[in-house]
Amino acid sequence: MDDSSVEDINDNLGVVLFIMLGRVYDMLTLIADGVGKGEDALRLISLHQSGELMCPPPSLNLDTTDNDEHS
Repeated sequence: MDDSSVEDINDNLGVVLFIMLGRVYDMLTLIADGVGKGEDALRLISLHQSGELMCPPPSLNLDTTDNDEHS
């Protein structure tokens, strides 16, 4: 592998990340279908297509009190 291909991969990390997450998503969908949750997986896909998520929003509040106690 030459240096130019490494630079190309580093330039396209967003694409690599998209592909890897897509593969994980596909595998989880197949697993859900295999355990009889195919309809639930289809509902989840429908939610994603409309821009919604089932998970709660991320917490952006960083608790710094624990770090202060350890200092």
